[in-house]
Amino acid sequence: MASSSLKCPPFDFSGKYYHVSGDGSGSCVRQSSFFEGKTVLNQGVGYSVILGFGAFFAVFTSFLVWVEKRYAGSRHSSEWFNTAGRNVKTGLIASVIVSQWTWAATILQSSNVAWQYGVSGPFWYASGATIQVLLFGIMAIEIKRKAPHAHTVCEIVKARWGTAAHIVFLAFCFMTNIIVTAMLLLGGSAVVNALTGVNIYAASFLIPLGVIVYTLAGGLKATFLASYIHSVIVHVVLVIFVYLVYTASSELGSPSIVYNRLLEVASKSRICQEPTTHDGQSCGPVSGNYKGSYLTMLSSGGLVFGIINIVGNFGTVFVDNGYWVSAIAARPSSTHKGYLLGGLVWFAVPFSLATSLGLGALALDLPITESEASHGLVPPATAIALMGKGGSVLLLTMLFMAVTSAGSSELIAVSSLCTYDIYRTYINPDASGKQILKVSRCVIFAFGCLMGLLAVILNKAGVSLGWMYLAMGVIIGSAVLPIAFMLLWRKANSIGAILGATIGCVLGIISWFSVTKIEYGRVNLDTTGRNAPMLVGNLVSILTGGAIHAVCSFLWPQNYDWGTTKQITVVEKEKSELPAEEFREEKLIKAKLWIVKWGVGFTIVIAILWPLLTLPAGEFNIGYFTFWAVIAVAWGTIGSLVIIALPLIESWGTIKSVFLGMFTNDRLIEKVEELNMKLHTIMLAIPEAERIYLLEKEKAKKKEASEYQALSVPA
Repeated sequence: MASSSLKCPPFDFSGKYYHVSGDGSGSCVRQSSFFEGKTVLNQGVGYSVILGFGAFFAVFTSFLVWVEKRYAGSRHSSEWFNTAGRNVKTGLIASVIVSQWTWAATILQSSNVAWQYGVSGPFWYASGATIQVLLFGIMAIEIKRKAPHAHTVCEIVKARWGTAAHIVFLAFCFMTNIIVTAMLLLGGSAVVNALTGVNIYAASFLIPLGVIVYTLAGGLKATFLASYIHSVIVHVVLVIFVYLVYTASSELGSPSIVYNRLLEVASKSRICQEPTTHDGQSCGPVSGNYKGSYLTMLSSGGLVFGIINIVGNFGTVFVDNGYWVSAIAARPSSTHKGYLLGGLVWFAVPFSLATSLGLGALALDLPITESEASHGLVPPATAIALMGKGGSVLLLTMLFMAVTSAGSSELIAVSSLCTYDIYRTYINPDASGKQILKVSRCVIFAFGCLMGLLAVILNKAGVSLGWMYLAMGVIIGSAVLPIAFMLLWRKANSIGAILGATIGCVLGIISWFSVTKIEYGRVNLDTTGRNAPMLVGNLVSILTGGAIHAVCSFLWPQNYDWGTTKQITVVEKEKSELPAEEFREEKLIKAKLWIVKWGVGFTIVIAILWPLLTLPAGEFNIGYFTFWAVIAVAWGTIGSLVIIALPLIESWGTIKSVFLGMFTNDRLIEKVEELNMKLHTIMLAIPEAERIYLLEKEKAKKKEASEYQALSVPA
């Protein structure tokens, strides 16, 4: 068919992205990219969001911490700074889990895989990163049972397996924190740059600034309070976008319109050649998908991504000290419920958001390029197409919340590792609380500055968010099973843990590069980031690490009784607000059985049963897709309501006492307290005064009697 006879634009709904060639050929030319190097917002908006929100959260969160100290009686010791008093309730723990697990990648990469694979992308992103949180709930309860006074995961490693294992796993934990931090800032700086034109290197340094301030001021509790506020904003924006795509938008506005558009853009009859489309843009049937459709779970690319996602995210949960710190901070009766609830609510963030913005980008036939998608620009493109500048501001706000919230968690994770596992273990074992606090704050400041430098280096090297997300499992996956065995298996020994983690990592990297060379003939950022090498590298890393440790432990079992992990000491002993009932072994075992039942149960449902039940549907019909969209909308809405309301309900008593203290005259309170003290002193003195009065009365009676007797004696 001659290009001059092509319909231009191919779809009426995407006419703004096509034009007829001006060279006389009459060719239909598609826009070369969505952003075309132009920004939607000016730099002032970008700097306002970064610096304005950063300053606001620094001041507001520090104020909340001061208020809690002033009116709720919190004592700010080094233990409190690093563990939040080990007394955090279910709702806030769930909120923190959602917040620290909502990375830049959660918002950006999830929509990228929706744009690549269709409906299977958001599902595999969400399920492949939810099950780790559900299963980590088991580890969280085991910490309470077997290492109740631990501050970090590596403290437990040293107590059980000694110094050599401690150093190895400390390296893996630091590597995890560096990878997660890199992803946060790579995604954040790329989107800020694309939307506002703010220099990408300046954004890398400015984004962590506010986080450093409030984390320095209030430690883990400040991080938790900020995480809750961030979660509220993220979920409000999430609900806006979900309802916009499926109910309110004039461009889309219903599941049936989205469904029909997805059929049209993937049609086999669509012409997909230059200049009607360009290399790397979505056009026509999807390679590896059933019937080339976006509307199917039968997607080889989606499944491969799902496996890579599952392996990689086991690493960034089980090997990230941030999750251990959150578990340590939770009260024992809240730990398991917090992780289960947090995991289920978090599922909605990538699933609902990418089912809306990711599929929305395809349904609008946006001219997004592969490079734009890999840098996380699918959601901002859809937000701009549907809402203009307002959409880009909302997306930018949501992203800033995700980056800073997860960033503060990483700061605390690195700080506690440096403080307790390096300073207190190898430099100053007798460190006082004040010294611990000082070191914690120094590390937070230093790592916060290094975060920016790291992002600049990776941006210079051309590393994208998508590449880093897929590679993380290869690098840290080998440490997952040894760390899990540490608390779950008595026989697990130190030599197996060391060999499994190190050899698994080396073999994972070797197999990753080898498959890349065999498949594509060259090893570079582009080829190493493709699915086949990443899949092999991820699987070899996690399976080899676990297998080596298991074999060594069967041959030379440790038969450990967790005696040394229970002997880990706190720096400053404080009176616990928790009743002794919380730490009863029977209660903790009951909690463990509960989380095993529900955690494993939901894992089977989300990762196995759900995808299996979609297979008979093949290519979704309109009814099936509508049902799918309704699940995404409902899950997003209910999850948002729960995560916003529950922490407020649970903390209502503290909130009331704080408000009562804040809005009552301080001098009046002082006078009342002084009067109370005087009355209390008087009440204490009453028994003594009564005793003296009775003695004096008795003396007077005796004196009177003796006088009367003297008078009555005859002369």
